[in-house]
Amino acid sequence: MKILVVLTGGTIGSAENEGVISVCLEKCRVVELYRRQFPQDDTEFVTESPYSVLSENLCAGHWEKLLGFMLAYNLNGFDGVIVAHGSDTLSYTSAMLGLCLHGLEVPVVVTASDYVPDDPRSNALTNFKAAVDLIAQTRSGVFTIYRNPAEQYAQVFIPTQLKEADRINDCFYSTNDLSFAAVRPDGQLREYAHPLSVAALEQRERFSLPAYPHFEKSVRLIHPYPSMDYTAILSDDTVGAVLHVTYHSGTISGQAVSLLERCRDKQIPFYLCSLKSSARAVYETGNMLLNAGALPLYDIGTESAYAKLLLAVNFFPENIDGFMKKDIYFEQTISCFKK
Repeated sequence: MKILVVLTGGTIGSAENEGVISVCLEKCRVVELYRRQFPQDDTEFVTESPYSVLSENLCAGHWEKLLGFMLAYNLNGFDGVIVAHGSDTLSYTSAMLGLCLHGLEVPVVVTASDYVPDDPRSNALTNFKAAVDLIAQTRSGVFTIYRNPAEQYAQVFIPTQLKEADRINDCFYSTNDLSFAAVRPDGQLREYAHPLSVAALEQRERFSLPAYPHFEKSVRLIHPYPSMDYTAILSDDTVGAVLHVTYHSGTISGQAVSLLERCRDKQIPFYLCSLKSSARAVYETGNMLLNAGALPLYDIGTESAYAKLLLAVNFFPENIDGFMKKDIYFEQTISCFKK
């Protein structure tokens, strides 16, 4: 096999020195460890690095570089791509790559690690090997791989359904909490009783994206909390849309109507994320905002909604809502259950 390893930094591409973790630019340590642990594997690894950053510093400009690099790279002769990424923003980049790269003719696997590769506690090598094994058993599609603490198998996630790691146990889960698949220590792919299959992720036509994408417009992402002051949230000229996450019951403070009115005056779309299409009734606060012009997004996680809206305002400004309502790569979790 021949695999392109795209290094973007993060813990999996870092080293620890006197208690401080920093990106290591000199080498790809996880590939070195793989070679040492599995000398019988003759897989050829080609390493490239469009940028190198700790993922908490990720911005849309990095996505421009990564997407531009991937769309321009000649993948003839390659069997797959591994994108090594930081875990803090793994779910966001997984969503963006799932939306944009699922039409490539080779599989793309995004992975990360909890500790630097040389730390004996690290899952870097486990995740990397699982990525190699998954590529050997797939033809195309985008996947995210990560072994949670205390779990035996490296889990395979639908990238557009991955949630940010929980802040207490450092575990990743899907938006619908359904296990999709796993790679066993012996390298075999194990598919669970999930509505989707690996084959389903392999067969999807990618929408048209510029060869060198540029995100001129931004998306203002807002998470609710008690006593939020909406007068302090300003919309500058670069904001193409506002994405307001709701509480689990589909609600936010009625005070948000003041921000909605300002957005309406500036013709900035105002979306509500985390709404459930299965809900039988709507709370009066949510109903008030919807009646005032808020646009609902149903059955989609925050990360995919953010990545998708960023694509919409920059590349489909004439039909933002139409693009948001279209299921691109299983980001609408309800689509898993549709035949």
